Amino acid sequence: MNTQATSVVSLQAPKDVSVSQVEAELSKIWQSYGENSAARATTFNLLVYEPETIGAASRMASVDAIVSQSPCRVIDLVTLDEEDQGISAQVAAYCPIQKSRSSLICGEYITLTGAKRAFDRVHSILPELLIPDLPVFLWWKDSPAPNTRMFEKLVNLSNRLIMDSATFANSEADLLKVQGMIKVGTQIADLNWQRLAPWQELTAQAFDQPDRRAAVWEIDGITIDYERGNSTQALMFLGWIASRLEWEPIERNAEGGDYDIQHIIFEGRNDIQIKAELAAIPIGDVGEVVGDLIGLRLTASNQNTDACNVFCSESTGCMRMEAGGGAQNYRVHQVSPLSDQSADTLLGQQLQRWGREALYEESLALVAKILAL
Repeated sequence: MNTQATSVVSLQAPKDVSVSQVEAELSKIWQSYGENSAARATTFNLLVYEPETIGAASRMASVDAIVSQSPCRVIDLVTLDEEDQGISAQVAAYCPIQKSRSSLICGEYITLTGAKRAFDRVHSILPELLIPDLPVFLWWKDSPAPNTRMFEKLVNLSNRLIMDSATFANSEADLLKVQGMIKVGTQIADLNWQRLAPWQELTAQAFDQPDRRAAVWEIDGITIDYERGNSTQALMFLGWIASRLEWEPIERNAEGGDYDIQHIIFEGRNDIQIKAELAAIPIGDVGEVVGDLIGLRLTASNQNTDACNVFCSESTGCMRMEAGGGAQNYRVHQVSPLSDQSADTLLGQQLQRWGREALYEESLALVAKILAL
């Protein structure tokens, strides 16, 4: 539960937001708490960009998730699909209650709401709202938009860009945009990449025993099933395993159909040829995250190896994977997805991390090679 004090400042349209009024109103909130009951503390700045369609309830849940980790200054930019009527601002103090403390350690939350055109006019004031000499994270809750004024401004203000590719409107094109930004030095974290961790860990463990390690180089087939609607998880997993096993993509064919089948051919060590298949499986209720992995199968033409493995989500089962024939030759593994894969929870973990994610960047670079075929 959070203690909250809120004051709403309605700014005259069409005048731009007055930075001095926002800071003054925050000062009033802290004065109302009193120095003995609440301490004003900030460890970083967090810029949040989100369309109005996300909804107020979801935004409040995001605030709870953020401030429960560390006190910070959140500047939330909510864009409305309406005529330019200026910017309205709301300021608040959020104080996670901790039983181990008698006083509250609190952060700040500033919401700026207005039409996209209004933000184009006032983007220059954002640096003045940031607390200087502290890191700046940008959580962009939309598809990437390089070469647009607002996106470029926010990225340039930030040390690290956080996105969730599960929400990308165009999976393949948007992943290529992300790769393009990484190539020019933008530090990026993808919350959807974190959702792959259980699949990656179990796949690695399947070949971890000394007597099974050589089998990984015998793999010459991989099938990946994912929930229809977003292919980013499937592509990133394929990029991950291909980059680890030194597979070079040489051909790609899209068959389409009910499962939107894609076939990719790679060349591996010792001129081995690897065939990959991606299949989008229609699911009645995909839940909060669109495009989760459902199952994957690793195969080898050499039946005398331990390369043949099937990995399935506990929630969806292995029916299609095991129906591929020769199920008795496969080791079957049940993957337990993260207990809470919501963006809010994963964001809290990302805000504790620093530096580049080399494995993610290498995997995405290989995805870009696949998509370029």
